Amino acid sequence: MHKATYLEGILHLIIRPDGPILIKAGESGGADPTLPDMEFVRSRQQGALQVYLPGPSLKGVVRAHCERICRTLDGSRRDPECDNPPLADNPLGKEGSYKDGADMAYSSGKYLESLRETIKGDPQRTAIIYRRSAFTAQIFGSTALAGRVRFADAYPTGDVTLEERNGVAIDRIYGSVAVGPFNYETVVSGNFVTSIAFRNLTLAQLGLLGLALRDLAAGRVAIGFGKSRGLGRVKLEMTALELRYPACELRDGTLKVIGKPVAISDRTLAGLGAFCKDEGYLLPAQDSAKLPDGLAYAEDTERGMGVLLEVKGDAQVREIFTACMPAWKAQVGR
Repeated sequence: MHKATYLEGILHLIIRPDGPILIKAGESGGADPTLPDMEFVRSRQQGALQVYLPGPSLKGVVRAHCERICRTLDGSRRDPECDNPPLADNPLGKEGSYKDGADMAYSSGKYLESLRETIKGDPQRTAIIYRRSAFTAQIFGSTALAGRVRFADAYPTGDVTLEERNGVAIDRIYGSVAVGPFNYETVVSGNFVTSIAFRNLTLAQLGLLGLALRDLAAGRVAIGFGKSRGLGRVKLEMTALELRYPACELRDGTLKVIGKPVAISDRTLAGLGAFCKDEGYLLPAQDSAKLPDGLAYAEDTERGMGVLLEVKGDAQVREIFTACMPAWKAQVGR
């Protein structure tokens, strides 16, 4: 499953500040008194420095919220040794087996590291690593498993409005000023364009990603510095989604996998489990959903082979994520 590509996609986004946001540069201020103590991170594009939203910062926010959702809904009767790991793990968790009632103590990376010698040389090694990784680790990766979601840097299009603000740090004991006053640079308006690329996701995994993006768009999740100060709220518009099935061909109203006896209706939205049912990864047996009305598959003429589903506009992209919700609910109920 990891060596082949059955499903890949790219989600195009526009991020707009809904108030001031600040993602701090690593080194700022210094000897120049004209610079703020905390500068917004910048990158050189087309010969000029400009502010941007780093992809790793966006990925960290989305992953953390996905893990928060999973910990909220996770049950206590899970054990990786029975190929039923928690939905989310804790990077600082303990090594060894996960036991009932020890929620938030499981670390996929540490647990799988303890199995390294046991599964070394096993032909099912990669399948075991995948099966015993937490649900969020299967999407975003861990020290034992590569992630399958990539976040691009978000660069501005058009004008961006910068604003300098002042603040102080309050001593938690005495209530007086501990540090400051200091000033920091924020972005208060502008359009930042980015994309999220993914490969070989199940519908449940795609649905969880959609939930996190929905909450980010609704202002329930903040990014960057100063969240408790009211900074970091953004608006998010999903402008387009491209889903590609490179191993399929469109024939007689079905998507047929080249070289495999697998056929899927062209009115069906298919996840990874629809293509890899018997490869030892314990993927969902029924990893499919009804394709929203108004959408249709087409031959991928850009690449010369494969099948393409193009989704335009925020409303239609949200319909795709909504179609994945039954699969996500089934995953939570495992």
